[in-house]
Amino acid sequence: MSTSQQKISKLISFWLRHKPQDGNIQLDKFGWAKIDDILIALRSNNFDFTSSQLIELNKSFDKIRWEIDLKNQKIKATHGHSVSIEQELNPEIPNEVLYHGTASKNLSGIIKKGLISGQRQYVHLSESKKMALEVGKRHGKPFLIEINTKELIENGWEFFKTQQNVWLTSNIPAKYLEFNPWTFNVDKKLNKTIKSELKKEINNSHQLYGKLKKLELLGLHNPNDDCLFKNNDNDEVYVIHPTWSGKKDNGIWPSTLKYENLENWIETRLVQDHEDWYM
Repeated sequence: MSTSQQKISKLISFWLRHKPQDGNIQLDKFGWAKIDDILIALRSNNFDFTSSQLIELNKSFDKIRWEIDLKNQKIKATHGHSVSIEQELNPEIPNEVLYHGTASKNLSGIIKKGLISGQRQYVHLSESKKMALEVGKRHGKPFLIEINTKELIENGWEFFKTQQNVWLTSNIPAKYLEFNPWTFNVDKKLNKTIKSELKKEINNSHQLYGKLKKLELLGLHNPNDDCLFKNNDNDEVYVIHPTWSGKKDNGIWPSTLKYENLENWIETRLVQDHEDWYM
């Protein structure tokens, strides 16, 4: 693809997804624009482009970016909208597990807030681990998040599948996400249960003595029962391994690792565990 074609592609996608007004283009409620309006807007930006060239450009992409309706001479972006449009696609039932690829630098925000569409109208998911990881690589060190769709559907979420095999849905809270081998699907009951066990095990020589009331359970390590706790008085987080023995030991057990903050834990533990899990 030439430099000129790249510029044209970016302009058209920008108008169709984000700011049609910048090209003096009107979108209907489903996001469709008239092809003639696109060509006029391109000429206003010193690009003399034809309808045939537009079709050929759309065919040249590795993945489908635009849908073109030749009968009605209109065009729309297949996904990625920040402008509000109505969805023409019918809801479909996806696989029980879908994937979201992101950069590891984004994990702290996702753990706290879940998957947020941000400037886009929908969260984008994939059936393919490979495709999701390719998306993550665009922005840094990739990280793969798994989504339990069955539980989401049971709680009212709808999923739409685009021509490009991208699945679209609304914002997803962190409790529905799997950061293998860690999960953040914890509740108050589990928090209370584990803290009750730790209270039995921690003696006055342990580094967590007197801090239990300030700790909040954030996540669990699936294979080995490690627990991630946040100290609500500061930014510190701890990985604690309960013995489930009910016995107070010499201040070493339950084993405890302290991290300066959640970001530090992500960089030095979560990302490494994740890489080991998928090797």
